[in-house]
Amino acid sequence: MKILLIAGNGLSTAILNQGPVDSVDLSNLFAKGGNVSWPATGRPGFLSYEHCPNLWALGARQTISAKDSYEIIEQIITAVNACCLAEPSSLDDGIYIRAYRELVSYLRYLFVHYDHELLKANFYDGEKILEPIDWLLDAVSDVDVTDIDVVSFNYDAFLERILHKRDIQFSIPLLDERVGCKLRIHKPHGSITFCGKVPIENSAFTISHGGAFHFAEGGLDELQVQYCDLDKHFPRVGILPPAGESERYSHRWIRQIWDAAIGAAKSLTENDLVVIYGLSYWHVDRKEVDMLLGEISRKARVVSVNPRPNAHFEAVCCSLFRSYHSHIGSGQLKRMIK
Repeated sequence: MKILLIAGNGLSTAILNQGPVDSVDLSNLFAKGGNVSWPATGRPGFLSYEHCPNLWALGARQTISAKDSYEIIEQIITAVNACCLAEPSSLDDGIYIRAYRELVSYLRYLFVHYDHELLKANFYDGEKILEPIDWLLDAVSDVDVTDIDVVSFNYDAFLERILHKRDIQFSIPLLDERVGCKLRIHKPHGSITFCGKVPIENSAFTISHGGAFHFAEGGLDELQVQYCDLDKHFPRVGILPPAGESERYSHRWIRQIWDAAIGAAKSLTENDLVVIYGLSYWHVDRKEVDMLLGEISRKARVVSVNPRPNAHFEAVCCSLFRSYHSHIGSGQLKRMIK
């Protein structure tokens, strides 16, 4: 049997909720922005008028609600998704494009900050945090499970650090290949662990607003996977902002990772198991999700885990798959691996 896990922010939230750390907030991406260090100085205040004037002008503050924070991000990404279809030279360097550049840099260092806070709190030593993925860890050792592919849209390294802590081997196709690993992790929106190969002095860090509007960020040969020194300044940014459609972007590495994820979905056959955990279904990212779901066998067993399922998403799954189940938590997943 093969297993495909499609993971959204809800999976990381479920893991964090088992051992909350006050300095980490996954529901409001601007709430801790003032705590994030500006790389050039090491001082707090990345999210500020000084460093992110365009995000600030759009209302990004530590004091706004989670709903308002996602509204700002959604506006930025909706605008940039449209711009990706236009001729770059025809575009003005407007506030939403400048805010996009700030958002990319800010999100990378926000999640690097969170990574540091969790390591400092010995978060990964806890056993309770395994509850949302205990079924996945069991599947790794199950001889009847031949392949496990994880398509994660999360920037964080929660899953990878949990696996490292427990000496569970995994492979990241195209970037950190490990021969013979049953478990493979695909991250088509990138990760804080996708870093350029040669860092630049942190003192040189800046967010450039000059030059043509484009998204050609190079190939996989310019990136590597690493889990230490993540706060360094790398010339390549290995993440794509949330709610973005990677197919619209010209990042070659995004396209290659996405193609590998699609290949994993296509490989599933009758009675293989698909677990969709904590996935959002906003209008700005649903085309990408639909493309992935559309490649999965109609005869696969599909299970969604979400305490607040999206009715439109459930309508899609009920239409695509003959065997579809929905649960509010992960408690029944161990029984599905049969």
